[in-house]
Parts: sequence; C-alpha cells; structure tokens
Amino acid sequence: MSPALAAFLRPSPFALKFATKGVLAMALALYAAFFFDLDRPYWALISAAFLQTRPMSGMVVEKGICQVTGTFVGTCVAVVIMGCFAQVPELALGSVTLWIGLCIYGASLTHNNLSYGCVMAAVACMIIVVLTSSVPDDFFSVALARLSELSLGALCAVVVSALVWPIRVRDHLGQLSDTAVNATFRYMALAFSMPLEADRAVNRDTAGQSQGHSQAQLKGQQRERMAMLEQMMTGLDALNNLEIDAHSARYEGPQGKGRIRGVHLLTRRSMRLYATLKALHQLRHPEFFVSSQRDDGEASAHPSELNQTQGQEAERFSQPTQDLMQRLGAAFQSMADNQGTAQARKTLKELRGECLRLSRGQRSITALEARLLFSLREVLGHALVILQAREVINHPGRHQLRQPSMSWHRDHGRAAIDALRAMAIFSATAIFWLATAWDNGAVAMLLGTLFSGIFVSRGDPAPIIPMVLKGLLLAVPSVLLFGNVMLSHAQHFVPFVIIFSIPLFLGLMGSVVPALAGIALPFVVFNILLVMPDNGMTFDVAYTLNRSLAAGIGLIVTIIGFRLIPVPGAGWDKRQLIRATASDIRELAERSTERLDSWFGGRMGDRLLRLARHEQTRSREQEARRSGENASGQPDDAQQQVLGMPLLTLGLTGMDIGRGIGFVRRELGNDVPRPVQHALRELIHALADDYQRCARGESPTRMRAAGNRLCELIEQHHTMSRHKQALLAGWLTRVQLTLQSDALRQQRS
Repeated sequence: MSPALAAFLRPSPFALKFATKGVLAMALALYAAFFFDLDRPYWALISAAFLQTRPMSGMVVEKGICQVTGTFVGTCVAVVIMGCFAQVPELALGSVTLWIGLCIYGASLTHNNLSYGCVMAAVACMIIVVLTSSVPDDFFSVALARLSELSLGALCAVVVSALVWPIRVRDHLGQLSDTAVNATFRYMALAFSMPLEADRAVNRDTAGQSQGHSQAQLKGQQRERMAMLEQMMTGLDALNNLEIDAHSARYEGPQGKGRIRGVHLLTRRSMRLYATLKALHQLRHPEFFVSSQRDDGEASAHPSELNQTQGQEAERFSQPTQDLMQRLGAAFQSMADNQGTAQARKTLKELRGECLRLSRGQRSITALEARLLFSLREVLGHALVILQAREVINHPGRHQLRQPSMSWHRDHGRAAIDALRAMAIFSATAIFWLATAWDNGAVAMLLGTLFSGIFVSRGDPAPIIPMVLKGLLLAVPSVLLFGNVMLSHAQHFVPFVIIFSIPLFLGLMGSVVPALAGIALPFVVFNILLVMPDNGMTFDVAYTLNRSLAAGIGLIVTIIGFRLIPVPGAGWDKRQLIRATASDIRELAERSTERLDSWFGGRMGDRLLRLARHEQTRSREQEARRSGENASGQPDDAQQQVLGMPLLTLGLTGMDIGRGIGFVRRELGNDVPRPVQHALRELIHALADDYQRCARGESPTRMRAAGNRLCELIEQHHTMSRHKQALLAGWLTRVQLTLQSDALRQQRS
C-alpha cells in the first residue's frame, strides 16, 4: 500500500490525535468568534490552524506569542500608513510594499518562530490597508477586528494544545539529543575502527596485487566512508532541529532555560568534536594526504600512489597509539549501543588517562603523533561534555550551566534577494488588483505575501510551491461539496462544525506523512479561505469559483516570482560562508582570549549546519544521477564526489583552524613579546588566506613560512614549553596537509 493510501486507510495513533487536536482547536476558535460576533471568524480559524502545525505545547505558546506580536506591530504600521496616505491608495500600497520587503528581510535573517512573527507583521499590515483603502472610515474597527480574531485563534490553539493529549517539547528535545549523541558516537566508532594493519599488509603486496583486489579494497573504504557520512548527517540534522526547537522549552516551566543551555552546549561541543575527528581521521588514513598535483600538473589519484603514500604515513604512529585508537572505536560503538551514562563516563575517563600516560611515556615521538594524542584527549573530553549536556537536556534540575546562546550566520545578501522577490510578487498582484478593481484580488495579494514569506526559511522552495497549488486544486471540489452543498443544510452550530470539520480532519491526518504535508496543509488552509465561515455567509458556487481563481492567480504569481528571482543555491552559500569564516579567522588575532572559543564556535556552529544541509541535498542529487559503476568496476566520479563531502569538509577545516588558533593564543598568554605577537598575527592572516585558496581548489602558499617563523620566534623567546612547541608544530603540519587535501577535494568536485 502506498504511503498516501496508508495515511488515510491505516492512520497511526499520532495522526488521529494530531488531527483531532487540530479540529478541536479550530472548532473552539470558530465558536468563540461566533459568540463574540466578530466580522471574519475564519481568521480565527486560520490562526488556530497555523499554530497546530507543530502541536507541542511550548512551540504553540511561542508561535502564538510571535503571531500576536507580529500582528500588533503590523497593525500599528498600518495605522501610520493609512494616517498618511488614506486618500491616495497608490502611495498606501507603495508603503505597504516597502514594509513587506523589510519584514521578509527580517524573516530571512531570524530563526525559529521569530521568522513567522515577521511574516505575520507583513500580512497584517497588508490585509488592513487593502481592506480599508476604499472605506477609510472603517479603518480602526477593521484593525481591531483583525487583531482580535488572530489573538482569539492563538488562545484557542494554546488551550487545546495544553489540555488535550499534551505533547511536551522536553520529550522531543530528549529524543533528538539521544539521536545526535548516538549518531556522533557511531561516527566516532567508524572513524577509529578502520584498520591500519590490513592497509599496511595490502601495501606490502601491492606489487603482486590484482586489479580486482585493489578495486575491491577501494570500494570497501568507500562503503565505510559512506556509512560515516550517513551517521554524521544524522547527527547534524538532529543538532539542527535541536537548535531550532529548543527555544520553545522556556514556555514549559522553570527548567526550560536549563534545557536550552544544555542544547547550546551539546551543539557547540559536537561541532568541535566533528572538526577534531575529521582531522584525526585524516591523520590516521593518510590517503587523504596525496599531493594534489603531479609533476606534470595533473591531479593524482591512482590507487598505487594512494597505497604508497599511505604506507609512508602509517609509519608516523607507533603501535601503542594505533592499538589505543582501535580500543576507542570499540568503546564508542558500545556507548552508541545504549550503554549506561555512568559506565560510559567511567570508560571515557579511563581512556583519557591512558592517552595522557601514553603521550608522557614515549620518548621518541614525532610532532604529528604528539598532536594526535593531544587531539585524542580533546575528543574524549568533548565526549564527556556531550554526555553531560544530554543529561542536562533530560534532567536540567541536576546540573547548573552557564552556556551562552549560539550565534547565527546572517546572510544579508540572500535576505535582500528574498525581500526583493516578496516586494515584486506583492507589487504584481497589487497592480493587477488596482487595474481590474476585482473584489477577490485581495486574496491573490494575501497568498503572494504569505507564501513568499513562509518559504524564506526553506533551502529551495521552488518544488514546494507547485504542491501548494495541488492543495488548492484538491480543495476546490471539497469546498463545493462540503462548503456549498452540505453546509447549506446545517441549521445549528454542531452540525455545521461536524460537516465543516470532515475535510479539515482528513487534511490534518494526511499532513503527518512528510510526502503529503506540502499538499495536505494547504488543502486545510484553502478549505477555510474558500468557505469563509461567518454569521452572514452565502452558499454561492460562482463566488467560490471566483475566489478559487483569485487564489490560483496569487499562487501562479508566486511561482513565477521564485522562478524569475530564484533562491541562491549552494554555490552562493558556499562563497558567503567561506568568506565569513575567513573573516572570523582574521578577527581571532584581535579578540580577547577569554571568550575566543565561545565566540568563534558559536558562529561556526550555524555555518556547519548550513553546509551539512547543502551536503545532504548535493549527495542526494548526485546519488540520483549516479549510474552505478563503470565497465572497469571502479566507482564513477559522482560517487567519489558524494563520498568526498567537499562543502562540509571546508566548514570542519575552518572550525579546526579557529580552535587551533585559540589554543596557541591561550598558551602564549597576554604578555607576549612584540615579535612573537606580530608573527602570530601574520600566521592567522596567512591561514585565512590559504583557507580561501583551498576553497577555490588552490594549494596553500603562505602558512608554511608564517608557521616556521612563529615557531622560531617562540623557541628564541622561550614563550612556550617544549611539549607545547611540539604540539604547535604538529598542528601546523596537520593543517598544511589538511588544506592540501581540501584543495584536491575541491578540484575534483
């Protein structure tokens, strides 16, 4: 049975409860609107319907507050506009156009339900000005009615959400945190469990190895990397949802703020952990370190060269270190399999102590191995903090945290494009309305403004808007049957609500299925907009079709707007994110060391999540285009690009560079000789420049000389211990190799 049929013939208990709660909230809002004799009760219905899309109690409360606040702000702006231009509708609509652009600009820069509040500010202002442009005397009554209707719908949604089968944000956050932590531990288990001994045995037999065996080995490595990518994406997706949903926990009691701090801590440390793991995995599997250029200038990726280089690099690490990493892989796999938190914490502490003993007990140790052991201790420390953060999310009363909120990456260029598109869509529908004097033209203006604002938070909304149009096409026959034929025979409120709720219940039940949500939710909204239940409603088929035509025109104009002014793609985001990361790396030279990690880690967290989303979309597209393996049995270029993760790798490299700079600055302290301080600043700027170069597929050129100069001056002025100097040298070597590897990966992508 297809998912569409199963959603209605065999609905899940959650779908039935979700649909029942939504219908109850809308029925209560409609009854209250009739009781208070409001002008347009269907606005209370729409308000309740939008708030029920995420039925968790805290989210409904937060979204309701943002909706009412946005409506109030939009109403105040409408008062100013009508006070200035009540006699000149063209200037009034021009002012509304500018306000819509400003609101959509703000919605594009904000997150969570604040974005929805900005959209509601634009919609409220537009509705009030359009409805009163021909009758300015009714302006204040219309403005008060709109605010009352939307507030009433929000209140009814909050009451139903809290009293009927309440779903708590805290439970949702607990499930997401478990998913994020377990996926991270599985990724760590895979990263540490890829064996080196088998690789070295293969290297010794490379001369007599068959081509098929070599290809089989390469395919096995690619399957392991694909599994790592899947776990990383699962963890990052859970972290992204945690950051989006966590703020609603503040409305579920005094412990909500503790859960929010736990989410911020979990996200920050997980991002640092992924950056460190990426570097460690490259150190452990040196096939990433193949020179990006041959002598003849062409890229090198032949398996024999990979094996030879791997055999050379594997000798960098002693056997005890390799054995320790194998133990780490087994330990993290055990933790991911729901090992108790207390036992996991004990295991992590024991392994961390063993890392420390190993680094102090070996006399002949290379700089890279010293850095690797130091990074292993960092990984284990991050894992301990991640376990604590999960405990805080589930049981905030047992722990006290002071964790600042996460900084967000703000793409002002994309926000300006979103605002320009929304203004163009509204202007087109407004000109059409003024030219035709069509009563229902306001519906086209409403839908164009609403959907151009709601879709700003989507990565690529172009495929979703046609689904909204399908929801409209399905709603028209439903409205003709239930709204015009059956409702005309309802003489009392109870049968009226029962008949009207049938299509709403079916739409809400289908919206639980992700494949149907883009059609089912618009189906519910259009049923309300086309029926428009109120105290003086008429059951006119011609009027229903007329209003449906206006809604279709508004959606078509919106589709054209997104086609003519498309959402910037992954290429735009990549350039913006890399430029912003390089700018932050340069700023690390000037900021104080006290909050260096907090500032940089917070800003990089959102960028990594964005790059991960682009990587997911890119991987799905390339997987769909992949035609399998070529005739020689070697995976094609598309598969290698999927496995390469070039976008996410760049973000992790940027995070690793920033954290390394923070380590150097903390170890040097505040009282630094001027030559060392100047050399450190030169190194930081060189790292930022080389980071941008590797993003363009070019090898690093500046950091090696700048790093050598800093190491010489540190040794000359005795500003760092011998052990820390070895760690610094190992970090510089690793970053150099990582940038070379990332440059090669960008060339191939």
